[in-house]
Formats: sequence, C-alpha cells, structure tokens
Amino acid sequence: MEALISNWAGFGALTWLGIGAALLAAELLTGTAYLLWIATAAALTAALAAIFPEASLPLQLVAFAMFALATTVAGRRFFKPDTTPSEDPTLNSPLQRHIGQTSIAVDDFVGGMGRVRLGDTEWAAKTHDRTEPASGSVLVVTGVEGAVLHVTRAN
Repeated sequence: MEALISNWAGFGALTWLGIGAALLAAELLTGTAYLLWIATAAALTAALAAIFPEASLPLQLVAFAMFALATTVAGRRFFKPDTTPSEDPTLNSPLQRHIGQTSIAVDDFVGGMGRVRLGDTEWAAKTHDRTEPASGSVLVVTGVEGAVLHVTRAN
C-alpha cells in the first residue's frame, strides 16, 4: 500500500493541468462543448493543488468531481446553444437551392429517368409522373433526393 501511495504522491497541479489540456484538445477535435466543462474542472483542480500542495489524491478527486458538476451545470445554464433560425433555410443543404431553377434535358428520358444540365453540371434526374421528356426539353427542378433532381416540364 505504501508503494501505491508513494506513486500518487506526485499527483499535483502539473498533472491536473496536463489532464485539462488533454481534455481541451479532445474538445477541440469534437467541437461538442461537453469536454470543455470537464477541462475547466481539471484546471480548477490544478489551481487547488497549487494552492494546497499537501492535498491528498482523494481530496483532489472529490474536488475535481465537485468542480466538474458545478462547471457542467453552470455551462448548460448560462451558455445555451444559439437556436435562432437562419435567414437562409438552405444553408446546410445546398442542393435545395436548385429547386425552381430551369434545366435542359441532355438526352431523352427513359422510364422517367434521365440527365439534365443545370448551369455547367450534368445531374441525374427523374420525373414525378414518369414522363419521358425529349433531349433539349426545358425542365424545372421541383425537388432533390440525394444527388437526383426531381424535374417537371416548364410551362
């Protein structure tokens, strides 16, 4: 038991700072804000271990748990995510921006499936009613499913 206690005798402020830095690095990789509060708790525990270097490991662990609980609760309460709706509803789905645009059939459609040119790009396309527009037909994009545009004849 003496060997175990002597191994943990060096568990102080620098160790807690290292734990906090590792947690902060993991937070930067994930970007979830969950580990930020635990990293803050490790930094507070490092400060406690620096102020009271004779504090035992069990006391430091209890302090870390209390700091982690307090920073997590405070973080959740005072730093809420921004949930304001965006002015651009297609911000995270750029393919939705094609809806309403005019395209040209590249080849004849077969079984309601074909290819259209939209801007400088060719896209797979299908019609809702399985009509078969001829090559060169002007079509309007009415929806997007994956990378397939839903089209209908332009009026």
